[in-house]
Amino acid sequence: MSTLQIERIDTFSGHRGPVYALETGEDSLFYSAGSDGWVVQWNLAKPDLGKVIAQVEGSVYAIKLDSEGILWIGHNYQGIQGVRVADQSLVFSIPTTGFSIFSIEFVGSTAWIGHNDGLITVIDLATKAVLKHIKASEKSVRSILQLTNSKVAVGYSDGFIRTFDSGYQLVKAFQAHESSVFSLAERGGVMYSVGKDARIKQWDADYALVNEVVGHIYAIHDLQFSPDGNWLATASMDKTVKIWETKGLKLRKVLDASRHGGHKNSVNKLIWSSFGDLLISASDDKNLSIWKIH
Repeated sequence: MSTLQIERIDTFSGHRGPVYALETGEDSLFYSAGSDGWVVQWNLAKPDLGKVIAQVEGSVYAIKLDSEGILWIGHNYQGIQGVRVADQSLVFSIPTTGFSIFSIEFVGSTAWIGHNDGLITVIDLATKAVLKHIKASEKSVRSILQLTNSKVAVGYSDGFIRTFDSGYQLVKAFQAHESSVFSLAERGGVMYSVGKDARIKQWDADYALVNEVVGHIYAIHDLQFSPDGNWLATASMDKTVKIWETKGLKLRKVLDASRHGGHKNSVNKLIWSSFGDLLISASDDKNLSIWKIH
């Protein structure tokens, strides 16, 4: 297979603390948020200092853009705020006082909100009414993913992945990692998970383990596929981003400070934009790195 080429295109700076959340936007736009409570809009086509579109109290661990152009902001101890990115107006606020929010996933006509006490709040996208509370663990909900079979997979801090059907009923629960399941993804009917135990795992449609590799030295916080699905990127507490072949989980590149001018602290989040096939990484070092991998 041909050699992968790595280019660090740019570094975006402006946050005053660690960056925990990323979200793709329309065309070349994307969004970031973190411990400073700032939600910033960036443009990959016109690198600059970014534009603050919202500022909240406390850290932001999760943001999600809906089809109406409203960014859902998971706001520690205050709930969800919806901000229209076109004019930065506050559209709605849904209080969930006392609960940190680690994950937001849109499932059909609903939003699933994952909290630090193991609670999932299901919200109707149209009316913003709370439809259901799901409590299947006392440990934090770290990741939520809608699967192609219409079920919803949820990764928890107890190391379990639990799947739910459209009626919010628990279908399957299994120990996937030794501790926190930080991120879930799916490609070609295969589910991928990463966690605090630094492992990458592949699961088939029946949730049987297909493959497993020790991916990093320390916890893996996120994983993202390239737009064509050929590559998988992982972000870790060990300060690196690694690029893997999706199919066999063969390591192809390590993006670090010494070799590629990468991050100097824990890497927390990734998005792989369809705009120029650019990979964006967010870190505790307050910076966003933009990578071209080809």
